[in-house]
Amino acid sequence: MPTRSSPRSPTEELEPAPPWGIGFAVSALAYFLMAQFMLGVLLFLIYWVLLEPNQPFEAVFQRASSSGRFMGLANTLIYLFILLTLGAGLRLWVRGPLRQALRLVPPIRIPLWAVPVLALGLGIALDAVTMALGRPVIPETLVPLFRGRDPLGWAAMGMLTVLVGPPTEELLFRGLLYPALAARVGPMFSIYLVSLIFALFHLFTYGGTADQWFWIAQSFLVGLALTGLRARTRSLWPPILMHMTLNLYATLEAIFLLNFRA
Repeated sequence: MPTRSSPRSPTEELEPAPPWGIGFAVSALAYFLMAQFMLGVLLFLIYWVLLEPNQPFEAVFQRASSSGRFMGLANTLIYLFILLTLGAGLRLWVRGPLRQALRLVPPIRIPLWAVPVLALGLGIALDAVTMALGRPVIPETLVPLFRGRDPLGWAAMGMLTVLVGPPTEELLFRGLLYPALAARVGPMFSIYLVSLIFALFHLFTYGGTADQWFWIAQSFLVGLALTGLRARTRSLWPPILMHMTLNLYATLEAIFLLNFRA
C-alpha cells in the first residue's frame, strides 16, 4: 500500500527554473567585480587629475578612500552603472516577462510590511552579540567614511548603502544566482552556498582589518536571512527591503555613534 509523502518545507519546494543558468549568474558576479575595479580606478584618476593634480598619488588615494563624499558618490555611480547594464543585458537574454523571471512579484507567506520589523530585530540581535563579545559595533574600515559632521558625506554614503547598493546586490545574489543554483542543486544547499559567496564578496569591504573574519561571519548570517527570505516568499522584494532596512539601520547607527554620542 503506497505511503503518503510528507509535505515539503517552504525552502524545499521547487520553483520553475529561471531562463538563465549558473554560468550566466557567475558571469554577472564576475562582471560586478570587474566593473567595480575598473570604474573605481577611472573615477579616482578623474578625481586626482581634476581636483588634486599636483599632489602625490599615495596622499590623494588615502584622502579619497577615507572620504564619505568621494566613496559614497563614486560607488553610487558604479552601482547604478552595473544595475542599468545588467538590466539591459537581462532584457536581451530573457525571452518573456523580466519581472516574473526575477521574481519581482508579490511575496507569499510573509507580508511585506513585516520585513522591516524582522530586519530591525536582526540588526539589534547582531549588535547585541557584537557588544557581548567586546568588539566595536562599527567596522574599522567604515569609521573614516562616517566620522566627521559632514551631511554631504552622509548623504552620499546613504545613497550607496540604502538606495543603490541593496537592489544591485540582491539582483546579483538572490535574483540571478540563487534560482540558478536552486534549480540545479536544490533550495536548501543553495541558501547556504549563496550566503557564503555573498559573505566572501564582503572581503572587499572589510579586508585588511583585524576583525575581518568576524564581519565576514556576520555577513554570512545576514546572507542566510536574505536568501532564506527569498526562498520562503518566492519574491525578490522582501530581501531587497530587508537589505535596505538593515543598511539604513547600520548607516544611522554609524553616524550617531561616531559623531553624536557623548
